[in-house]
Formats: sequence, C-alpha cells, structure tokens
Amino acid sequence: MTSLEKLIAVEDIKQLKAAYFRCMDTKGWEEFPDLFTQDAVFDVRGALEMPKPEVDYAKQPVIAGRVAILDFVRAGITPLISIHHGYMPEIEIISPMTAKAIWAMDDTLLPPPGGPFRKFQGYGHYFETYAFNGRWRIATLRLRRLHVEITS
Repeated sequence: MTSLEKLIAVEDIKQLKAAYFRCMDTKGWEEFPDLFTQDAVFDVRGALEMPKPEVDYAKQPVIAGRVAILDFVRAGITPLISIHHGYMPEIEIISPMTAKAIWAMDDTLLPPPGGPFRKFQGYGHYFETYAFNGRWRIATLRLRRLHVEITS
C-alpha cells in the first residue's frame, strides 16, 4: 500500500469507530450491525465492573456474530442514556485487507429512574481488528477497563 492509501484507510477506520459510538448513543440499530463483519467477535467481559486479572475473563463467554452483537448491545443500551467517547487511536494498517487499533475511551451510562445505579462512568481501551471487503468493518472488539465509577 502507498502512504496515501494507508492514510485513507486510517481515516476510514476513524469514521467507522465514530459511527459505532454514534449508533450506540442514538440507538441507530438499523445501521449498527453493518459496522461488523458477519463473524465478528465482541468481547466486553467485565465492562461494568472494576478491572480483574485477564484470567478471570476466560470464565465468561464472548459474543460472536453481528446479529448476536446487535441483540446484546441493543438489550443493554436501549433503556439507558449512553455517552461514548473514543480518542487517541493507535491504528496500524497491516495489509490492504486487515488493520488493528487501540482506542482510549470513556463512557457514561444513565439508567431510567429506579435503575440499578444513578450513573456509571468507565474508562479504558478498545482493542480492535478490522477487515476490508469493500469497506472497513470491525472483526474483533475487546473492551478492557482501567477504572469504573458507579454512583448509587
């Protein structure tokens, strides 16, 4: 790939991640599944708690497939007001068809009155891989927290 092609790929991946956050926060469920490959793997084990050793996450399942990812995220996010931010991406174009990135992130979740908490704030990183087939899509997503704050 030329330097220009790599820069275009990096910008396309930034746009993809921006659409991911927008679709979650605006409940754009029609567009959301197309951000992922058909066989994408979604690993958000431990996303609502303080970080644990990585070995502890192996006891919990990951979500596989774009339809299952949509169902999982829609069920968890729909009742909430969510505000997601991703920034400082470290994007590496591995080949014309593959890339990977680490994104610093923070999010705020606000449930309806009477919910399990008043406010959730989380901080951490997304570790992602991408596949290109006409356009870039998320192939794997792993969220790992550095810190969470839960207001009861």
